[in-house]
Amino acid sequence: MTIKEIDFSNISKFVNKTNVIYGGGYNGKLLCERLENCGIHVNAFYDDDKSRWGETYCGRKILSHDELIKLDRISTNIIISSMYIGQIVEKIQTIGFANVYAALDMLLQKDTDDFRFYEYKNNTQYITALNQLINTSNDILTKQYYEIIKKTVIEGKATKEICKLYKGEKQYFIKEFRGKLDGLTFLDAGAYTGDTVRELLEERIQPKSVYCFEADPNNYLRLKKWAESEASIDIYCENYALWDRAEKLAMKFANYNARIDSDSESGTVNSIRIDDYFRDIKVDFIKMDIEGAERRALSGGMQIIKRDRPILAISIYHGLEDMIEIPQMLMKELENYSYLVRHHSYTYSETVMYAAPKELNSL
Repeated sequence: MTIKEIDFSNISKFVNKTNVIYGGGYNGKLLCERLENCGIHVNAFYDDDKSRWGETYCGRKILSHDELIKLDRISTNIIISSMYIGQIVEKIQTIGFANVYAALDMLLQKDTDDFRFYEYKNNTQYITALNQLINTSNDILTKQYYEIIKKTVIEGKATKEICKLYKGEKQYFIKEFRGKLDGLTFLDAGAYTGDTVRELLEERIQPKSVYCFEADPNNYLRLKKWAESEASIDIYCENYALWDRAEKLAMKFANYNARIDSDSESGTVNSIRIDDYFRDIKVDFIKMDIEGAERRALSGGMQIIKRDRPILAISIYHGLEDMIEIPQMLMKELENYSYLVRHHSYTYSETVMYAAPKELNSL
C-alpha cells in the first residue's frame, strides 16, 4: 500500500469526501484543527482503543471497527495522525481503503518544537554522553538510534531518518523475549486503559499475574472495568503514581498524556514506591511508560529490581535527558545486565530501553 503525505498547500482531494482521522489523541486533535483551518471537514475519528469507541472527541464520534469497515473504500480518506504509521498501515491494508494519508511532516515538526533539539546543539557534555552510549553498545540498532539522536541534536531539528529505525517489532514484547515470558509476574507502570495487557494476551503470553498502575483516575476506572471483565488472568489495578517517595502529587490529566506536573491545578494523585508495594511480591517483568517520571519511579524501585532482577522495558523518549540518563542509571546500578534500545514509531516517540539479566540469555 502506498501512503501519501498530506500536502497542506493542495488539499483538494479532501473536499466533499468522508475524512476520518486515525488516532484519537493529541496529534489527532492538532491534525483536526489544521484541516478545519484549511476548510476541510473532518467527519470522524477512529482509534484502536476499544474502550473509547462511541465517544466524542473534538466534536466528532470515535467510530467502532464495525462502523469503520462499513465506510466506502473509495470515497473515504483515512488520515493517520498517530506515530504508529507502520502498524496502522498493516491494519488498513486488510480493510482495503484506497486513499490513506499520513501527516508525518506535521508530527516531525511537532517533535522539533517539543524536544527543542536546537537547545542541545552546542552542548558538548550531551554529545559526549551520546558518543559513550554509541561506543559501549554492541548492538547495531542501539548504535544507530544514538547516531540519529546525535545528528538530530547537531542539526537542531527532527529528521525523517528516525523512520528507518522502525522494524515492525511488538513494543515491549520484542523477538528476543519470545517464548520466555510465560508464568511471569508483570508490573505495568502507565497501564492507561489496559492496552499493553491486551497486547500481551493477543501475543498469547500467559503471565502468572499483572499489576497495573495508572495515575489518571478516568483511565484507571476504564482499566479496572476492563480488568474485571477479563477472567483469563489475574489483573490487579492501582490508582497510584509510581515515584521515589510516597506523597500527594499534582497531575495534569489529559487522557493519553496524563503526567505529574507541579504547576497543574487539574488534580492530585497519591504516589507509591515500587520498593514498598512489592516488598512481599516477586516481580519478573517491568514495563514503564509514565510520561517522564521513569527516573523517579526507577529510583523508588531499585531495591526490588536488584533483588528480583526482572526484565525491564523502560520508555526513554519523554525528553532528551531521559535518552541518556535512564541508560546511564541502569548501567550504573545493575550488574550483569544486557541492554538494547528499540524504536517503535515513525517519530521520536516510543523508544524503549530493554534490559535483562545475563543469566536469562535474552538479549
